[in-house]
Amino acid sequence: MTALRHAFALLLLAWCASAALPGWAQERILSYDSRVDLHADGSMDVTERIAVRAEGQQIRRGIYREFPTRYLDRHGNRVIVDFRIVGVSRDGEPIDWFSESERNGVVVYTGNDDFLPVPADYTYTLRYRTNRQVGFFERNDELYWNAIGHGWKFAIEQATVEIHLPAPVPPSQLAADAYTGAYGARRQDYSFSFPAPGVARWRLTRPLPPGHGMTAVLTFPKGLIAEPTRQQRMRWLLNDNRGILVAVAGLLALLGYCFWRWRRVGRDPRGGPVIARYEPPAGFSPAGLRFMQRMYCDTRCLTADLLALAVSGNVRIHRNKGMLKDEWVLEKTHAPGVLPEPGEQKLLMSKLFEGADDARLVLGSDSAARMSSAQQAHARALEKHFIPAYFNRHGGSVAVAAAIACGSLLAAFLISGGGGIPIMAGIAVLMLVAVLAFAWLVRAPTAAGRRLLDEIEGLRLYLSVAERDELRRLAGPEPVPALDAKRYEQLLPYAVALDVEDAWTRKFTAAVGTAAAAAASAGIGWYRGGAINDLGSFSKTVGSSLTSQISASTHAPGSQSGAGGGGFSGGGGGGGGGGGR
Repeated sequence: MTALRHAFALLLLAWCASAALPGWAQERILSYDSRVDLHADGSMDVTERIAVRAEGQQIRRGIYREFPTRYLDRHGNRVIVDFRIVGVSRDGEPIDWFSESERNGVVVYTGNDDFLPVPADYTYTLRYRTNRQVGFFERNDELYWNAIGHGWKFAIEQATVEIHLPAPVPPSQLAADAYTGAYGARRQDYSFSFPAPGVARWRLTRPLPPGHGMTAVLTFPKGLIAEPTRQQRMRWLLNDNRGILVAVAGLLALLGYCFWRWRRVGRDPRGGPVIARYEPPAGFSPAGLRFMQRMYCDTRCLTADLLALAVSGNVRIHRNKGMLKDEWVLEKTHAPGVLPEPGEQKLLMSKLFEGADDARLVLGSDSAARMSSAQQAHARALEKHFIPAYFNRHGGSVAVAAAIACGSLLAAFLISGGGGIPIMAGIAVLMLVAVLAFAWLVRAPTAAGRRLLDEIEGLRLYLSVAERDELRRLAGPEPVPALDAKRYEQLLPYAVALDVEDAWTRKFTAAVGTAAAAAASAGIGWYRGGAINDLGSFSKTVGSSLTSQISASTHAPGSQSGAGGGGFSGGGGGGGGGGGR
């Protein structure tokens, strides 16, 4: 009976041992001791002694160590640190090793193709050098070092981290902290000491499960480590972020091309002498003169030609005053045979009053489609009249400039690897500004256009100079024509086109007197909007107010908007992890 009890006890003990065996046979890191020697030039020599229990499961030939070398700084720029293996040994003897690059760093594999005797304990020593790990701040400098990375596949039973500064700094001038746990955690399962001046030491007080790590932070006085110069930082920035370098090269190429093309085709011909002109250049509408002067079409171009149609008796303009806003109405009034000469004014007339029975057009949201169509047709007619006979926009050169900008930005983005995006976005804004400025500057009048611009400036000079004696002192033909109500009306559309309607009205009032000006205003038959008591207010009404109403009438409702100690486990340099091979 006693023998049976002993046999049963032995069987039970054997069963318990076999049940517990898998737990004891797990591969793990027995100890992880890291020493960091920080040098005055900012470089670091790191020695990691990693004692492992190998059971032939993952650790069959050796272990591997991942080390990140590519980071993004707080501005989104890529930072690439150096990493160089100095030596690899196992149990104190040098062994074979090789490395491979990965997306964000380097993987170092220890051992060769021979299998290790297992089960057994091995101690691997990895010595490597890195740099650019120190942070430089206003009051102090800091090493924020992910000493035990979060990529390890094994549990870590115990670990120490020791940082040696390049000088024996008293502990009173140092500050230390650390974080343990999963990535982002702020656990503090460690003890800490200053074993000697300039030396800080951390020790784990609780084992780390797989995927957990430890990050150490040591703050020390400024001047201990040589801070990189601005030029060095710029070289690092451009070297690490090749996309920025390509974008900068693209910006320089764009500016060079724009300057070269502007010198070849964008410089205006030399202007001639400007003399006062008493009549508009023959064969050009008020809108045409404004279009030539600005080299683009705006709403006031349409307003000026609409006023010219009214003065010539083809259109009557009604302004019905309301409590909140005024209503503007255009009425076709011409008789057969009084149509304007062929050109942009005739096209405008046909677009505004398309149907045979369409004699009235109320400016507002209901007429937005027709007004928009009329404005576009009017602009196309002006472009056909003036381009390329009188000026060139050099759209092909602008397209090449835009292609240089887009192509270089695309190439920069493709090779950036996601780094330097904010700076490249800033360069993209500069490129956009450069292309828009080039598109504006490269426009140039032809020789005929230059002569026409001189004539336009001469007419503007005449319309804007109020004093007759002053006008006589300007270069111009004699005699100066007399100014009466009919002449005032005929040239008012040109004054609106050239933005001098106020000066033209003051000139007329000064020439004929207040009483005569009031009589002239009363005789204006193409405008219906109540009595015209003030010719100055009238000119502003048909210039600015009518232009604003036309602009509002070319946009349908809804087509435009009217609305106006911060660390953590896994932070800092270093990190990575490893496993068996």
